[in-house]
Amino acid sequence: MERKFSLVLLLLPLLSCLTISVRGHASDLPAGIQRCAIKDNECVLNGVNFVLKNHAQSGIKELGLIPLDPLHVTKFTIGRNPHSPVSIDLSFTEVDLLGLSRARAKRLGGFSLDLSNPIEFVMEAPELAFKGPYSVDGKVLILPIVGKGRAEIVLKHCKIHSLITLRPISKGGHHTFAEVTDIKLQVDPSHVSYKLEGLFHGQKDLSENMHILINENWQEIFSELKPSISEAMGLIVKSVLNKTFGKTPLEELFIV
Repeated sequence: MERKFSLVLLLLPLLSCLTISVRGHASDLPAGIQRCAIKDNECVLNGVNFVLKNHAQSGIKELGLIPLDPLHVTKFTIGRNPHSPVSIDLSFTEVDLLGLSRARAKRLGGFSLDLSNPIEFVMEAPELAFKGPYSVDGKVLILPIVGKGRAEIVLKHCKIHSLITLRPISKGGHHTFAEVTDIKLQVDPSHVSYKLEGLFHGQKDLSENMHILINENWQEIFSELKPSISEAMGLIVKSVLNKTFGKTPLEELFIV
C-alpha cells in the first residue's frame, strides 16, 4: 500500500489494550494494564493512556507493540488535485512522527458485541511533528513550488476524531469476528508550521518567500490537504483493525 502513513499511531495503543490485555492471564501482562470488559469505556481509556505514557517510547516487545514515539513512517504520499488552490504532489519517505507519548485518549464509545453502532474514538496531543525526507512539486495558492530535502512539519494541539463502522463475520462455531467496513477520520490542529529544506533547488530568496507564504496561510493550506491526510490515515487504521478483528473473535478480545 503506497500510503503508509503508519497511523498505527492512532489505534495501535488502543488495540494493544483491547487485544492483549484480555488474552491469557493477568500475570502475563505488564504491570498496570488491566483486563477490560467490552463496554467498560473508562477501563479501556485508562489502558490506552497507560500504554501511551509508559510504553510509547519503548514499545512492548512481548506483546507486539512497536515503539510509537518516534513512530517511523515508511512512505506517505498526497496526490495532486487540479481543482484545489493547493495542488501538489507531496511525498515523505522514511520520516519519523514524534509526540505520541504525550497524546491522551479522551473518548471512546459505541463498542459492543452486536456491532450495531459506529465506534467513536477521540485523542488529543499537545504537539505532533513529522521530520524526515520529502519531495514536492506543484502549486500553492497559484505560485509554483518544487523541492526535495528534509522537512519538519509541526502540528500543535491536535484533536484526532475517528468513527469506525464494523460488521459481524461468521466463521463457524459461536464466535463473533469483525470486519471494518468504513472509517471516517479527522485531524484538527490549532496551528501548523512548515520548514522545508531544499525548496527551489536551494534558491534562498524563493525559499524564504515560500516559507512566509505557507506559514502565514497555514490554515487554508492544511484545510486543503486534510481530506487526503485523513484518507491515508483511515486506510492504515482499517488495515490494522481488520488484521486483528479478523484473526481473533471478540469473545477472546474482551470480557463479555
